[in-house]
Amino acid sequence: MDPRLGRGALLGVPLLALAVWLLSSALGPAGALLALGLYWGALLWGIAAGGGLRRLEPLLLARWPGWPVALAMALPILVPGLPAMRALGGGVGTGLVLLAALAGLVHAALEEAFWRGALVRHETPRAFAQALALYGAAHLPWLLLRGVETALPLPLLVLGALAMGGAWTAARLLTGGIGAGLLGHAGLAVFLFVGLAAGAG
Repeated sequence: MDPRLGRGALLGVPLLALAVWLLSSALGPAGALLALGLYWGALLWGIAAGGGLRRLEPLLLARWPGWPVALAMALPILVPGLPAMRALGGGVGTGLVLLAALAGLVHAALEEAFWRGALVRHETPRAFAQALALYGAAHLPWLLLRGVETALPLPLLVLGALAMGGAWTAARLLTGGIGAGLLGHAGLAVFLFVGLAAGAG
């Protein structure tokens, strides 16, 4: 694991927790979006500091991870997918759905590029375990989210992200790239973000 990026990620967790709590408490969904933007900005900085696209280019190929990992990535998409589709029954503008879906794609790409790309300097089981632990820690601040309705309980969403991080990390280990994990992550994130948008709308 890249020590500098690892230290930065660890120090960023309490700052993210403070931002999530303060911004969402004061501004509700708008504050949550601002906190998410700060998180994305931090990921972008980490990707750039870790070598940028030049470092990530060899990792971008999508390879078959095998049936167990593929199923572990694909089947859980139903968990946010079904509530998100149900939430659309109340009538949600196409523009909002497209923006939410795009946000989900951006979120998945940034997370895979940083947590399973730039952060993992040496591809050893220990490095992946450390990166996975930091990934999990970085999602705990979202438990402090206030004023935002979610189709599923917030603790379940956070625990789901932690569990899925293991599947995406397994895909990274088995394939040598982030492509397969990115596909699984994007599918989950798109439905999650659409569901959140439908609830807010």
